[in-house]
Amino acid sequence: MKHAYQTKLRLLNGIFLAILASPFIALGYNRLAAGGMLPDALTFNLSDFMLSQYLNGRIGLQAGEMQQVLDMRETMETNLLNPTDWISQITVALLLIGSVLCILRCGLGTFRLRRIIASSYAWRRFGNVYLRLTDQSVVPFSARGFRRRYIVIPANMLVRRQDMRIALAHEFQHLRQHDVEWEIGFELFKSLFFWNPVIHFWKRQIEQLRELSCDQQILKRHWVDARAYCECLLRVCEDTMRRQPAQAITLPRVSLVQFDRSWLFPPRLNLLHRRVDSALTATATPAKAPWAHLLIVPLGFLLIWATIAIQRPQSWTHDRLMLSSIVNLERLEALNGNTH
Repeated sequence: MKHAYQTKLRLLNGIFLAILASPFIALGYNRLAAGGMLPDALTFNLSDFMLSQYLNGRIGLQAGEMQQVLDMRETMETNLLNPTDWISQITVALLLIGSVLCILRCGLGTFRLRRIIASSYAWRRFGNVYLRLTDQSVVPFSARGFRRRYIVIPANMLVRRQDMRIALAHEFQHLRQHDVEWEIGFELFKSLFFWNPVIHFWKRQIEQLRELSCDQQILKRHWVDARAYCECLLRVCEDTMRRQPAQAITLPRVSLVQFDRSWLFPPRLNLLHRRVDSALTATATPAKAPWAHLLIVPLGFLLIWATIAIQRPQSWTHDRLMLSSIVNLERLEALNGNTH
């Protein structure tokens, strides 16, 4: 699967859908479990499993320490929802400020994008796909509204017929893969969970596979040479770095050329280097791995099962009552020791 970019992209997108669905599935599961409608074999809980391992002597902690481990998530949630000390208050404030800034960033990017599309020139139309020309951007990109889809081409590309054909083919492939919709969804998701480093890593992997898959599908048709395709990418990159360094793909859109972007570091060309290397050295035919699509089924079930396993226990079990008794005995022993 080394060069099966489209397959890997679909797998990551499928896992993302499972992530979005898992809270609702867990909610329905909790309601069924609370109503006693599920057999005991389907009511696995991770904290109960850890507790049973502790009571069997497989976890070397004191009873009080084990109680703290089991109550760790509930303690964190209480501190975040009802902050009392200054550390919790600062943490909550930073999370709220960060989310607001990320949402404002998405809103500003959407406003700028709408302004560019509104001021562009209507060129052609294919169904609900509108081709437009603009002089406010030097990189071709695709975007969408509620009903319409847009492919915006820089006006100066009209004199470079080969580059324009490559740009149109690239953006139409993005629309076929529904990459614009995925990009919007990931941007909104990242705005809410910006503090989670896994989200940023996941989105970067999606962006890289999205571009590699698109390049691969175009080169597979054999109507454009790999060298000419790479030269087009380099020319657009050069125009972008020379004329629009401040607008290095910060809008909610899918472009012909993208940079590795970060709040802390300037735009980097790692993704472009990988795309050129893949186009020139890797096979243009995707790896034949139809079985790989079936991986989404066990991976999705595993993710949903893990989401259910980390839910809070529905009731106090015998093991939890035993742990509580042990904790109380330890406290009494400590009090008696201090008294003597």
